Amino acid sequence: MFLIALVVTFVIFPLNFNWQGIEVYAQSFTQHYWQILMFVIPCFLISPLYLILTVAIHRFAPEEKHILSLLGIVFAVAYVAQITANYYLQMSAISQSISTGLLDGTTLFAFGNLNSIFWSMEILGYTWLSISMIFTGRLFSDGKMETTIKWIFIVNGILGVVAIIQAVTHLDFGFPFSLVFFAFTFPVATAMMALLFHRVPKKDNKLTPQ
Repeated sequence: MFLIALVVTFVIFPLNFNWQGIEVYAQSFTQHYWQILMFVIPCFLISPLYLILTVAIHRFAPEEKHILSLLGIVFAVAYVAQITANYYLQMSAISQSISTGLLDGTTLFAFGNLNSIFWSMEILGYTWLSISMIFTGRLFSDGKMETTIKWIFIVNGILGVVAIIQAVTHLDFGFPFSLVFFAFTFPVATAMMALLFHRVPKKDNKLTPQ
């Protein structure tokens, strides 16, 4: 869902992120409301589903690696708390403010304003996800499938941390590529994990299939 929304939002029917004021954005928001929801809802859903995934990985992780899986869960919780609040704000308060014409204060939280608080919170939230992915990725080690999952997680994690460096230093590098890389590789990693979990014997508590 996220990959499809990303392609639609930025490629097929690209939204205009050239900020021209809240009045212009309000008109665009009303006109493209369902397209914006198509992007916002998958982003909202990814976070709690990722947290569930880290808990499942913790269940299958060897006991000696539980510190890594627990750290993955800790940062996943921070990611969920921040990102769900951020996107729910777009679906509730921002949407209602625009529909009722009460635009005071919405500039700082508008999805279309790349200099808004929304995007600062977005980048920070995905930084927590990135750190979680680095810890979680290190749980995978044996076999080609686990090694592929491991490096997909770790590389995504490193690229995600680059985004917060970009935001703080105002350097234009990293984030667009990291977003595209995540959109295409993360579904591959989760599909591989589904196969991996399917192969684990019922009474075994290790990630590596027997």
